[in-house]
Amino acid sequence: MKIRYLIILLIFSFAAGCTFEGNTEPETVTIGAPANPNPPNNSINQETALTLSWQSEELLTFDVYLDINNPPASRIVKDTSAKNITVSGLVYDTDYYWKVIGTNAKGIRLESSVWHFTTHARVLPAEGYVMKLYSIETSAPSYVNVLYQVQDIYLQGVTNLTKSDFIVYENDQLISSSESAVQIIKREQTSYIYKVVLMLDNSTSLSPNLAQLRTAAASFVSKVLAIGQIQIAIYKFSEEPELLIDFTDNELALVSAIQSLGIGMNTTNLYGAVVTGASRWTDSYSLDGSVEGSLVLFTDGSDTQGSHTLDQALAALFDKRCYTIGLGNDIEPEILQQIGNSGFYSTNTVTNLTSKFLEVEISLGKISNSFYQLRYLSPKRGNFDHNLKLFIRDNQYQGSQSYITGTFNSADFYSISPGLYLNSSASNPAGVTSVSIAKGASLVLVAESFLATNLPFYSWTSGNTSIATVTADLLDNSRATLKAVGNSGQSTSVVVIDFNNELSKILTVIIQ
Repeated sequence: MKIRYLIILLIFSFAAGCTFEGNTEPETVTIGAPANPNPPNNSINQETALTLSWQSEELLTFDVYLDINNPPASRIVKDTSAKNITVSGLVYDTDYYWKVIGTNAKGIRLESSVWHFTTHARVLPAEGYVMKLYSIETSAPSYVNVLYQVQDIYLQGVTNLTKSDFIVYENDQLISSSESAVQIIKREQTSYIYKVVLMLDNSTSLSPNLAQLRTAAASFVSKVLAIGQIQIAIYKFSEEPELLIDFTDNELALVSAIQSLGIGMNTTNLYGAVVTGASRWTDSYSLDGSVEGSLVLFTDGSDTQGSHTLDQALAALFDKRCYTIGLGNDIEPEILQQIGNSGFYSTNTVTNLTSKFLEVEISLGKISNSFYQLRYLSPKRGNFDHNLKLFIRDNQYQGSQSYITGTFNSADFYSISPGLYLNSSASNPAGVTSVSIAKGASLVLVAESFLATNLPFYSWTSGNTSIATVTADLLDNSRATLKAVGNSGQSTSVVVIDFNNELSKILTVIIQ
């Protein structure tokens, strides 16, 4: 018996002295700290867009750190009460390290272990499309509106798709494009603003090339504004970023600001410029109006000031777009490539600077025009949730981002016959054909062409402008303001025409 016990002890001692091969140190768990990560620690072949989640019983808020360095120093979320976050724009075939620090009701902070995962290698077909969902919203009578973006597999914007390129499923059942009056509404037909922050290095090393920089930047501004629905803010930076002109689409004012650019200090606060530039806009997407932006940063060197770190610059960008343009031999390409998550362009010759700015402008034009709103009339009725999936026909890319999916509820949906209606609602699906309005009062009219083949375009005409005027909304011609300018007892008519679908409606107006 003693001999058997001795053998067991010897085996245990031998095993304890062995070192087993592994990618990372064993996980050390602090009692009460965030734990049970997903993806699990040391996971491989992860997507470049994924959800990070963890478990915690008593902690109330969380800070999340994600980095390519171990330990991770870049905080990407602060004081969230959720136990999961979605990250995107990760680099293929790269090791990532992340941790979560939680705070309990007493203000005590508990830190998780450092967790690790690796993204999969980039294996792509010759061509294909990547889709990104922003919102699914519903509107009367039974419209489902899907706001999304399409890029190619190299993450350049795709601008030329039409409704015939998209396939819609509700609860895994194919939706008829013609019976559901599927429409594609592009960016220029919506309330959309693209904000560009142009950040120009003006440190002393730029002295010999300042004139060429002004020329290239002025040409860039002119071409970007021609895209439409663009606002530009311009900064210079050496010791500190300084605003030359805030967001505007006034080309003369922007060019004048560029021409005022002089030489700054003999220090380059490159990382601070990124932090400032990225803070100037917030990407937001909805049917009521979307705002998106990009930072375009030019430099001829590296960060020499050291008041900010690269990690701070990358954390400030997080999921925002940035383009970098480098001039000369003093730049650090690997750094500018990390910062330029949407593109890095370099040249050793100042005469090529204009062409590099032009490459950025072309990419910006594609990205800003790669947003689509798909709108269709759903046949679903009743207070039920439904699953929606949207595919691109014949997409050669078949990965997890090759389609989008989401849910909607059909509680307020109702049916209506094809035609043009004014002020249609659930209580009055057929809308109005006449209105009584007090003298001097105003009324908003809304036109809808249900089950129409084409995207509507409306015109509004008063039969007698001395009795009633009608003024179309400059941004949305489906809406108009009716005003009674005549006397009580008078009447006239308003004619609404949808030229694109050859539909019309006559509204009788009576002044009370």
